[in-house]
Amino acid sequence: MITPLAVQTPTSTPKMRFPVGKVCLGLAVGTATSIGLFLGKYAPLTAFDWLGLISGRNPTEVFIEGLATRLDRPYQILVMGIDRVPHVPLSDPASFDGRSDTIMLIRVDPVNKNVNLLSIPRDTKVRIAGYGTQKINSANVFGGAELAKTVISEHMNGVLIDRVVRLDTQSIVDLVDAMGGIEIHVPERMQYTDKSQGLEIDLQPGLQTLNGKQAEGFVRYRGAIDADLGRVRRQQLMLNALKRKLADPLIVTKLPDLIGVVQKHLYTDLSFDEMMAIASFALSVKPEKIKMLTLGGRPSEVGEYQTSYWLASPEDVDAAIDGQFQTHN
Repeated sequence: MITPLAVQTPTSTPKMRFPVGKVCLGLAVGTATSIGLFLGKYAPLTAFDWLGLISGRNPTEVFIEGLATRLDRPYQILVMGIDRVPHVPLSDPASFDGRSDTIMLIRVDPVNKNVNLLSIPRDTKVRIAGYGTQKINSANVFGGAELAKTVISEHMNGVLIDRVVRLDTQSIVDLVDAMGGIEIHVPERMQYTDKSQGLEIDLQPGLQTLNGKQAEGFVRYRGAIDADLGRVRRQQLMLNALKRKLADPLIVTKLPDLIGVVQKHLYTDLSFDEMMAIASFALSVKPEKIKMLTLGGRPSEVGEYQTSYWLASPEDVDAAIDGQFQTHN
């Protein structure tokens, strides 16, 4: 705030009065008008509850309702983070047929106004027809999205999967950078180099704002003893951080642009309208209505198998699916 200097003035000269109230009102109107014009690019201005906004409604809810078609039914979505196949053109769907570094089942339910998210460790032991016993993350390599969808559904009590989203790892980098970074608490010193994947991770512990490349390193770090489960927990921390960032109404206005940033890094059977509706609904869900789960089980012991697996029993699968996700049965 600028403090005016005390200046002696002749009594015959009238004092100038700075119209603070009018200036503040002008700035407020100008800001609202600018935001309105920006939002008008993506939705009719009549789509926004301006009266509700003035009367105290949450600005984030007002903006996301106006920006997208409302979700009209539950969706169950398989989301996989993919190691992009090298030397395959980005325009070729086969470039998404790498191993799935991240596997999540997500149920968005506008009826109950909740979101359930189940992380499936990528080393989970499964049987794949024609390939025998394998890690679950290899299904996408052997048969792309369709085989991955089939294997995961069969292994998880016949869970219904409406849509599939495959994202490459660069999507994290570009999305976080487009948002101006995200604030996250790094729980421990993270230092790890993987030349085969082009990873150079060097993070200090503590609360900090990560850029895109640092965020990618945070979620892909495997240096800890609990490598796979630790990675799952960090993926969930990342999702929480993204949701907090997107709670900013000014960031919400960028939602169509952010989806555009991610689109070149994904392969999905979701339409753009469905993506907008699902993203907008997820952002409006109250934190207590978001449930994050991890498929239970245990790591295989040394010498138990020729390679390491995450071993989930039928009881573990029941606990993860029953009452949380719809199945074909």
